[in-house]
Amino acid sequence: MPTPARTNSNHASPFGADESRQRPRTIYVDFARLEAIGAARVYRPTNDDVSSKPSRVTTVDDEVTGLRVNVKDAARAVLTWLASVTQHDSDGNLDRVLNRCLRPGADASAVNYAALADEVNQSLGMNLSAKRIQTAIRHLRDAATQSREQVSDKQTVKTPTLPQRFDALHARLQANHDKLLSGQGQADATFRRAMAHDVLGVLRASAGRLIECGFGEGIPQHVDLDATRQRFLVFVQHAATRGLGADEPCDVRDDLTRLLSALHDYDGTADADMQLVVTGANVVADLAGPDSLPGLMARLNILMAGRPLLETEFFVTQMLEIADSAGNLIDDKATQTYMSWVRHQPQDRQAPSPNRVRSYCLNNAATHILERLHTGELAGGHWFETAQRCFDTMKKHDRGFQLIKTTEAIMLCVLAEMTGSTEPSKDFFQQLGPTKSLDLLCDLRKFDNSDALNRLVRHGAIAVHPQLKGQLLVLPG
Repeated sequence: MPTPARTNSNHASPFGADESRQRPRTIYVDFARLEAIGAARVYRPTNDDVSSKPSRVTTVDDEVTGLRVNVKDAARAVLTWLASVTQHDSDGNLDRVLNRCLRPGADASAVNYAALADEVNQSLGMNLSAKRIQTAIRHLRDAATQSREQVSDKQTVKTPTLPQRFDALHARLQANHDKLLSGQGQADATFRRAMAHDVLGVLRASAGRLIECGFGEGIPQHVDLDATRQRFLVFVQHAATRGLGADEPCDVRDDLTRLLSALHDYDGTADADMQLVVTGANVVADLAGPDSLPGLMARLNILMAGRPLLETEFFVTQMLEIADSAGNLIDDKATQTYMSWVRHQPQDRQAPSPNRVRSYCLNNAATHILERLHTGELAGGHWFETAQRCFDTMKKHDRGFQLIKTTEAIMLCVLAEMTGSTEPSKDFFQQLGPTKSLDLLCDLRKFDNSDALNRLVRHGAIAVHPQLKGQLLVLPG
């Protein structure tokens, strides 16, 4: 599976039989939970980012709505004058107005209302006293403050936390899956499994396009969306004749409809790929179950695609949760049946084992932490210990995993930064030798999206093997 990755909105072009993009980068990201992530995205300005706060567009009529009748005219006049002097193509001299109407001193709220009234009267030809102007501005400020408080209260009361959204979505998908299973025979179960696997292939390919680099098994190089759309349409019709009608929960039918719409409207853009990832993950969870192996892979794909939006602690917690769930499926009979069926599929329709999915999750969690330790976004030995535990578990259960060496190199180089001792990393590269060290750098560049970690490990390798400098080429695909 992939290592830490970033969404790349420039990665977009058609895919299908006439695919013009390079091979989709393979990766699995997390699941329909991105439905909640998008809604939970909130702007948080920093001290040096205040100027980037989004503007609010409004009208004079909207702003005076709700004010007392006896202050509306004055408030309308103030706002009309304000609009005239602040618009970008205004002939007015805003600096002159501020110099005249603001009283001396550091208090920007100390206004010379007599001067302000004169400005308003000259501009609009009205005769408003300083007291009326002051009263109007006070009411406008009070109304704005009350409006902000109402919005804040509404958000506080009605906006659940991200984990709550995820839990609610998981419960809904599980209920959908149970509903689809009820009263249906083995033939229907086989049909659902095949359809879920088809949709999983589509969303994995789409996720690969959204991530700069990735690693995974069975990611299709070409996805015939027309054929998939026709098969899915048949499935929807089939499901409808088996009781998925008006008496069923609308969310099941909505998931099916959204995916059919996304397949139909796909235009090759990054937004369209993300739509396939999200809607596809919902349907996979409905068909196969959110805790099934396909359901876990779908979740993993959305987590990776949504990684830039997620806090480190939440991302790592979710990765470890999926890793544990995947480990619990190793001896699960239904999962073994699914894997036996998958092994008879073409090469580009294969799927990783539960053990390998666990490795992907552990590796994603470890490298995510290590990158942020290196960049200074995280601090504290407990984070490194968490990454170490992820690595040790991955190495213990999946020694053949290709990313073990790259992750070990990252860990040792980050540890050297934290402790000031480079001996462990030097010993590592000396034991590898120059040839295998170069191979490792190539793997790291192919499978890890962090430029900062790539540079860190490359410098560590070159410090031990200077002849590697200038040997690593990164060319267009």
